Amino acid sequence: MKVFVKTLKGTNFEIEVKPEDTVVDVKKNIESVQGADVYPAAQQMLVYQGKVLKDDTTLDENKVAESSFFVVMLSKVSIFGSVAHFSDGRKIF
Repeated sequence: MKVFVKTLKGTNFEIEVKPEDTVVDVKKNIESVQGADVYPAAQQMLVYQGKVLKDDTTLDENKVAESSFFVVMLSKVSIFGSVAHFSDGRKIF
């Protein structure tokens, strides 16, 4: 099914997804379409109907329908030593 992605930069694009795709799958799809330098999957946050989607949930679990739209945002990364701290509390070692 096709869904639309809106960015905070004001651009829109569409991607092809399946209901069984996880949010992580969708983030990787966006990274593939837009480029890892522009929308790296690890920094993306997807918002659907005002809710930030959890990575391990599927589109079906989130009741995403054909022609729906997501908003994609990037979390900021700050590096302290060898740990990347994200603004949403995640850490990468």
